[in-house]
Amino acid sequence: MAARKAKKRLLHMQSLFAEALEVPEELALDLPRITLLGNISLEVENHKGIISYSAREVRLRVSDGYLIARGNGFKLRSISKMDATLEGEINNLAIVLDADADNVNNNWLNQEDLAELLQEELSAENAQNTEE
Repeated sequence: MAARKAKKRLLHMQSLFAEALEVPEELALDLPRITLLGNISLEVENHKGIISYSAREVRLRVSDGYLIARGNGFKLRSISKMDATLEGEINNLAIVLDADADNVNNNWLNQEDLAELLQEELSAENAQNTEE
């Protein structure tokens, strides 16, 4: 209980600090900014990495947990160290709080695996366009 109060006080202090310096609050508090456009587009700023990616499910590491998007036809339209944009039919979106999130680094997709997945997706898309 004391740890929770201390964390709450720390977040409040960081928020005041961000406001005083005119720094975006999500950056000062190390929180993700999540923008959902209907059920067709999801933008996550300040993510910590991709845990898994497929056409039906994407998991992104965020501070204190992870974000899960489920649906159909997912395509990563853009990705950088801090931002990711996902398009497709989004049916379910959840943020899972996980106290051990920062201690679980061994199950993230590395850059080579992500590049391979995106290349496969691009090849499949090009093959589909050629058939049409």
